[in-house]
Parts: sequence; structure tokens; C-alpha cells
Amino acid sequence: MEEYSHILSNHFKLPSFFSIRRPSDLFAFLIQIKEPIIVVFDEFQRFNQIYPPFYTELQHAWDQRPEDSKLFLIVTGSSIGMMNRIFMGGGAPLFKRADTRITIRPFGVTEILPVLDDLTSLSLEEKLKIFYLFGGIIHYYYLFDKFSCRNFPDILEKIIFNDFGPLRREISDILVEEFGSEHASYHTIIAALAGGKTSMKEIGDRAGIAVTSLHPYLENLINLLGIVTYQVPVGDEKGRSRLGRYFLTDPFFRFYARFVYPNMSTFEAGNYSSLIAAVDDGWNSYAGRCFEDLVREILKNTLLNQYDSIGSWWNRKGNEIDIVATGSDRTLVVECKYRDLTENQARDIIENVLKKAEFIPHLSGLVIGGVAARSIMGKEKLIQEGYFVWDFNDLNNTLRHVEGDPSPTLR
Repeated sequence: MEEYSHILSNHFKLPSFFSIRRPSDLFAFLIQIKEPIIVVFDEFQRFNQIYPPFYTELQHAWDQRPEDSKLFLIVTGSSIGMMNRIFMGGGAPLFKRADTRITIRPFGVTEILPVLDDLTSLSLEEKLKIFYLFGGIIHYYYLFDKFSCRNFPDILEKIIFNDFGPLRREISDILVEEFGSEHASYHTIIAALAGGKTSMKEIGDRAGIAVTSLHPYLENLINLLGIVTYQVPVGDEKGRSRLGRYFLTDPFFRFYARFVYPNMSTFEAGNYSSLIAAVDDGWNSYAGRCFEDLVREILKNTLLNQYDSIGSWWNRKGNEIDIVATGSDRTLVVECKYRDLTENQARDIIENVLKKAEFIPHLSGLVIGGVAARSIMGKEKLIQEGYFVWDFNDLNNTLRHVEGDPSPTLR
């Protein structure tokens, strides 16, 4: 409160005896100010630890503010769950007091790669490895710069697999802060999702949680943390489909659940060299799903003017197609392969995906087969034959197309 007194005294040129001793004094002063003023509280959820009555005192002041009050109050917080409980919980003091709520989403690959261009001269593929690890959370790239990381191995050794690494316990700390004593259950659910379990039954069996008790956990991971999505096959309605699946979409949570959580005893013992070796051995298989998500994100942004809906498709017989885009007169079906392809391999993949497309119900019009990979020989020839072909060169073209747009910077 002493700091607030000093700031307000200087700004409004108040007499020397002016003093704010309690939050209620601060609020009483702010709501009486007749000139427009913007007040910002960052990490607003922390008041719950340092001064719990803060929210109640703010509620009383806010409800009693004069009609001509010019106070514009902004609060921010990095804990989505805590912020939701403060403003959306039925019994919370600030329930329904917020005029507007904005959830800041992670940046996409087309915003993050220019950031990495400023930080490193690594190849596009090496930059994508970093994106597959950190996703669109800009703070992680700040740490990349702060700890003088030169490449992907440096990140592992300096930031994650290190006793003093700032992200060593990042995931555990988030889960404990959000879910308290139940964090262990969320760990096991996230690990199940990272292991490829997508149905309620599969997740429950792997996590050791009854299916009847699982839904609230998954809802919290979707709505509070925003790291899981519930998806249905393209063409199905979410409320009616019986083929819905849950996917872990946050890259760093996915990495942690794939490489750290199953090896927690090794991690706690500080045997980091073994974990780094495990990442090296398993990276290509792990990155396949990341690559698929990357291609889907880019195609959603570039093809939405041509197609009505873009997503994945699957059925009960085990048929799956990585990307399906449906329009009024055409359908695009694409398989993603995180490797370099010869022309013949690409043709085989396209032929196979077109066969699987025959199982998609209610298709009409032209069906176009396609393939996405790191590189594809004979690409131009395949395109001339009417197939859809995408590789890293197309990502470069996309980046050049948006390079005039503003991108996030590190400060």
C-alpha cells in the first residue's frame, strides 16, 4: 500500500499527509476520481495468497462507485482457472462484475517463426523442432534468449533437464496451482492423452479413473487450462456424434507427458542424460503428430475461403484421415508424413487416402487426394495431375506472404 500511496501522490500532486494503508482506502480513493484513469493489476489471482479479503473489498467499492466515476479497471492473470473462479464462480465476490473478458490464446506458427528468426539462424526444420516443443507461448522463447540457447539440445540441457532450469517443474507447478491436491489425477490423464488414448474409456483405463468420474477432469483441461480439445469427425455434429475424441493440444504439456512423466523417477534423480537420450530416440515418432497439427493449422488459415470445414475424420472400423476439408462441391483429403518422400511413395499415400475417403458418408462432388511431408520429389508433376501436395517450401511461401504482418517481439 505504501507504493500505491507514493504513485498516486506523485501523479495527482497530493499533500504529504496523504496515505493509503488498506486496500479499502485505495478503492475508496480511486472511485472518487473525476478524471479518466486506468488502473491495471497484473497477476490478479495472487491476491488470493497474499491478501484474500482483497476481492471482497474491491466488490464493495465497485458496487458503491458513483455513476460519474471515471475509473477503468483492468486485471490480468496467468492462471485461467483461478481467474475464472474469481469472476465466474457463483459465490465469488466479483461474480458478474467484469464487463468484458478476453482469453489470450497462444501464437501460431506464422507468428512464432519470425520471432525465432530474430533469435537464431537455425534452419527451418530446427526452428520447427523448437515450435513443436514450446508452441505459441512467447515466454518460453524469452527464456530461450535469456539462457543463450543456440539450438534444441541447448534448450533441453539449460532450461528443462537441469536442476536450475526454469521450466524443470513448469507443468507440475501449473497443475498444483490450478488443481491443488488433485494434481496427480490430472497428471495421469494428461499422460494417457499423450500416449494416444483418446476415448473416455481408453483414458479412464490408462489413468485408473472410472469413466463416470472422468468428465469433470476433462472439462477442466478443456475450459480452464485450454490444453485439451474435444473433436468429432468432420461432418459429424458435436452434440450428437458418438465418435468424439479428446486430444492433448498444448505442445509443452504433450512433451512433458510423453518424455518426463513416464520417467519421473529418472527425472527426480537428476539423471538428465538418460532423458535427453530418450528424447533423441523418440523424437521422430513424437513429432509426427506435431507436424500433422502444424499442417492442419496452416491449411485452416489458407483454405477456409475454399472449404466450409477443415478437420480430421475417422470411423469405428479404424479408418482415419489426417485432414479432411469439405465444401459445397468438393472435398480434400490429405495424409501427413513427417519424412521425405519419393514420388512413388507420395503416389501410394495419395492412392491410399482416396480409398479411405470412400468410407466418408454423404460426400458429393469432386474428391481431391493429397499428401503433406517434409519434402516430396516430383511435387510439381503431382500438382499438375490435380493432386494436393504440401511441403516445407510451402511453409516458407506462407511465411513470406504474411511477413508484412506484425509479429510478437521479445523485450
